[in-house]
Amino acid sequence: MGIFKEYDIRGIYCKELTESQAYKIGRATALFLKTKKIVVGRDVRLSSLALKKALVYGITDQGCDVVDVGYCSTPMSSWLSLKDDVVMVTASHLPKEYNGFKITAKGGKQIGKTTGLKKIEKLALSGKFPEPKRRGKVITRKNAIKNYIAYVRRIAPGKLKRLKVVVDAGNGMAGLFVPEVFKNKPVKITPMYFKPDGNFLNHEPNPVKPEMTKALQARVKKEKADLGIAYDGDCDRAFFIDEKGQRISPDIALLLLALHVVKKGQKVIYAANCSKAVPEGVKAIGGIPILSRVGRTNIALNMRKHNAVIGGELSGHFFFKSNNYADSGDVAFLQMLYLLSKEKKPLSKIIEPLQKYFSTGEINFKVANKNVVMKRVEREFKKFKIVRIDGISVDLGEWWFNLRPSHTEPVLRLNIEAKNKKILKKAISKLKKLITA
Repeated sequence: MGIFKEYDIRGIYCKELTESQAYKIGRATALFLKTKKIVVGRDVRLSSLALKKALVYGITDQGCDVVDVGYCSTPMSSWLSLKDDVVMVTASHLPKEYNGFKITAKGGKQIGKTTGLKKIEKLALSGKFPEPKRRGKVITRKNAIKNYIAYVRRIAPGKLKRLKVVVDAGNGMAGLFVPEVFKNKPVKITPMYFKPDGNFLNHEPNPVKPEMTKALQARVKKEKADLGIAYDGDCDRAFFIDEKGQRISPDIALLLLALHVVKKGQKVIYAANCSKAVPEGVKAIGGIPILSRVGRTNIALNMRKHNAVIGGELSGHFFFKSNNYADSGDVAFLQMLYLLSKEKKPLSKIIEPLQKYFSTGEINFKVANKNVVMKRVEREFKKFKIVRIDGISVDLGEWWFNLRPSHTEPVLRLNIEAKNKKILKKAISKLKKLITA
C-alpha cells in the first residue's frame, strides 16, 4: 500500500485510502499491538467519521475493545497513549481530500516505518487475520478532551502576564482546545478561524507554507499583539509570528525555547535541516545538542533515548520532556508565552541575536531519480566532511547545506545556510545547477 509513509498512514480519501483499507488496517493494528484495548479519536476532516467507523469495525472484529473519545488532537492522542494504545484518524496538515492514521503504542511510543508500520502494512496487505474467540466492544469516553485540557494546564510552567495573542486555528482542532486551555488566564486571545470545519474554508491547515500565515501576520500588526501562532489541522505543529508580523523560523523558535529551559549538561534534539545556530547556541549555555533525522517519530525516539529536555525540527514540531517527550503545539504555545512573560523585550528583539545566519528555508525539487541526484551532489563535495544522518549535510565553512530525499513526497528537500546574503546566493545557484542538471 502506497499510503504507508515514514511516520504515519495517509492518502487521498476514496482514491488511495478507502473504508475497506481502514478496516484491514484496524485488524492489522490490533494484531501488531497485541492488546486488549485501543483508544480511537478523530479530527474534523469530512472523511474522518467514515474512516473511524471502518477502523473500529476492524479492531473489534479482531477481538480488541475500542474506547471512542470522539474529537481528538495529536497532542491529546499522545497524552492518551501514556495509559493505552491509541490510533488517531487524521492527515495532520495536508489538504482536505487527504486522511490517514497516526498510531501510538502504550507508553507514548510513536509507530513509524522503523518501529512497526512495515509490519502493520504487511499484515494488512495479506488480508489473513486469525479469528478471535470473541468480538471486541466499543466504549464511549465523553470527558477525554476536558481531562486532556486539565493535564495541559497542570504542566504549564509558571505565571503569565497580560499578553495579546492572535491565534489562527485554521478551522482545525485548535478551535476546540485553545479557548479552554486559556480560560481564566490573563491572555487576550484574538481568534481566527476557530470554527472546526473539515472543508478548511480559509486556508490549508499547513502553516509551513508562508502563504498560509499571511492573514495572521497582518492581523498581529493590526491588533498590535505581542505574538501570533498558527496551528496545523491536528495541533502538533505551531508556527510563531513576532509583534512585527514576521514569521519566526521553527529552528530559531526551538533555540529560543531551549535557551530558557535547558540547564548545563542537559540535552537538546535538533533535526538535520535545522540552522547551525541551534547547536552553537545550545553549546554556548552548556547544553548538549544531539543531531537527529528529520521526522516526528525520529525526534520522539531520540528524545527518549537521550532523555532530552526539548527537541524540534523545521516543520514546527516541538517536543518536551515535561510532555512525556512528545510533540505539542499547545505546550509550545504556553512555553513561548511564559518566556515572553519573563522578558521585558518584544519577541523580535529577543530573537534578533539568534538569527546569525542567512538561510533559504526548505526548497523542494521534483527529480526523475532521487538516488542519481544525491550521488551526483555527493561526488561534487567528496573533499569535504559529509554527515549522512539524514541525506547529506556538508559544511564548507562560509556556507553549509542539507539535501535529503523526502520520506513523504517524491522530492528532494534542500536547506542552505550562509554567513551573508552574497554567499547564500552563490550557494543556491551552485546547488540548483547540480540538482537539476
